[in-house]
Amino acid sequence: MHDQAAKLRATVQRMTLGRTVAIASGKGGVGKSNFALNFSLAISQLGKSVLLIDLDLGMGNIEILLGTSAEHSFIEMIQNRLSLEEITEAGPDGLDFIAAGAAVDEFFHMDSAGFQHFQQEFEKAQRNYDFVILDMGAGLTEESAGFILAADESIVITTTEPTSMMDAYALIKHLKNQNGALPMHLLVNRASDDREGQDTATRMKEVVKSFLHAELELLGILPEDKQVPKSVKMQEPFINRRESKAGLVIKQLAASYLKPAAESTAKENTSFMSRLKDIWMGGGTRGKKNPRFSR
Repeated sequence: MHDQAAKLRATVQRMTLGRTVAIASGKGGVGKSNFALNFSLAISQLGKSVLLIDLDLGMGNIEILLGTSAEHSFIEMIQNRLSLEEITEAGPDGLDFIAAGAAVDEFFHMDSAGFQHFQQEFEKAQRNYDFVILDMGAGLTEESAGFILAADESIVITTTEPTSMMDAYALIKHLKNQNGALPMHLLVNRASDDREGQDTATRMKEVVKSFLHAELELLGILPEDKQVPKSVKMQEPFINRRESKAGLVIKQLAASYLKPAAESTAKENTSFMSRLKDIWMGGGTRGKKNPRFSR
């Protein structure tokens, strides 16, 4: 009863909706989901309530990275009209997560009743959590673009490889063409050293500024770390491995990310669901699908 009363007070005291952050990448294999999981854990460890939603439908791997098996999934919520509480799983360090599900594309092709159910349940999440983090599928589809564009902000992952940088730029270009004001951060993963990471970030920022006339804020640089693939094999987050250099850096990134100035930069006064509804119902991304990002 005491815990329930404390949660109720916290919910009442939270006058604003939780922030929605979409994590995306131009291609697969850049460590996006691993970053999403460990970044979410780092924020949770700093005392924030966090819900991580795996939206890589049919190919989600948050469960695998955690070494667990979820009873229900995001897809089941839509198909069977399950509640947020029924599909939410408890992860480590106070993190809650929702598994993607196994059926490809079921969610994105929901009917209007399914969308209304999703809207109702997602609004619960925004009232109950400080952060709702969306782990998007690699690349970009017409539908997933709507999620990223509706989010309060997005984090784009790239490695230092030229192909990864090109795909990240193509994704950024597509999104910025839809909404030039979309707040966007860059995360450089698997840098051999800080110099290589900074060089990658500088080139990405200069290209975005020159050709898209937009600013790309650097969230940070994660170093190449042998502990990361080891943690994947062990199915445990690398943030909790004391010897992990990437784990230490991601904790520092989370602390910097949560500084008051960064945390209070709301994109708009409207909610995520209001923006998503406008995009989907108004055809905000219709007719502008980039074939490069199709599955």
